[in-house]
Amino acid sequence: MIARVLRRILAVLLTLWLISMITFAATSLRSPSDVARAALGRDVAPAQIQAFVHEYRLDGSLPARYGRWLGDFATGNWGTSPVTRLPVTQDIGPRLRNSLILATAALVLALPLSIAVGLGIARRRGGRTDVAITTASVVIAALPEFVVGIALLWVFAVQAGVLPVDSSGLTFGGLGAQVEAFVLPTLTLAIVLMPQFVRMVRAAAIDVLAQPYVRAAVLRGLPVRTILWRHVLPNTAAPLVNIVAINLVWLIGGVIVVENVFAFQGIGQRLVAAVSQGDMPTVQALAMVTGILFLAISLTADAIVGRVEARTR
Repeated sequence: MIARVLRRILAVLLTLWLISMITFAATSLRSPSDVARAALGRDVAPAQIQAFVHEYRLDGSLPARYGRWLGDFATGNWGTSPVTRLPVTQDIGPRLRNSLILATAALVLALPLSIAVGLGIARRRGGRTDVAITTASVVIAALPEFVVGIALLWVFAVQAGVLPVDSSGLTFGGLGAQVEAFVLPTLTLAIVLMPQFVRMVRAAAIDVLAQPYVRAAVLRGLPVRTILWRHVLPNTAAPLVNIVAINLVWLIGGVIVVENVFAFQGIGQRLVAAVSQGDMPTVQALAMVTGILFLAISLTADAIVGRVEARTR
């Protein structure tokens, strides 16, 4: 067990190191003077460029700059954004919190509904309800996220007028406006997620329903609800945990399109702005944070799957 844990820790550290190298290399393709001109404008004096390069520690060889940047990142010094003039941690902290809340809310909404629908249609495999829901899930899964978001905007914000057209309430509104700012992005993400979850639960449940122990439970006269929730659902948990973990990483990564449709103040929208503005410290920090979250979620998912499989056995 100790050797296994050490191997996992070593693999995580190695992966983080590779992520840091790729991130730094991808954001260091331009020369320091080009980075300075992108941040300050084209018509700047050489002295201003030199001062910018020195302030943001862009001088020196590439390996030396990488070593400084990695050491600073590991100690919590993520630099200062040349665009906002704020520390990167202060800039992306609230946005990361918003993205985490949005991801959690979407999962809390999508997962229970998907499990209930998936188990229901698996029990009625081949029936009209199964065919209708499966077809609808394929259609929804084929729609781009921005199409779903714009459709919800048109229905609830433009036609009904019950929700705001953007998420500016996160910054300027009170508690009620902040809650409303989450509603449409959360609905969009939940609708986008549900087809994958429903199909995964359905496929796993159909396989479990064919097992001898489920047939034995039916022959013993157990209620259908008991069979589904005590015998079928626990045995579909392992693949479901994996697909949830994968989609949670996708959600935390910002769901860039959805955040831009609703002007949602998350890390995805900030990443797009940072890339377009040449804000390399912010891009580097966001890439590393996303990588760390991916590894943390993957490790947690593996641990949960191992526990579920052990209990199932």
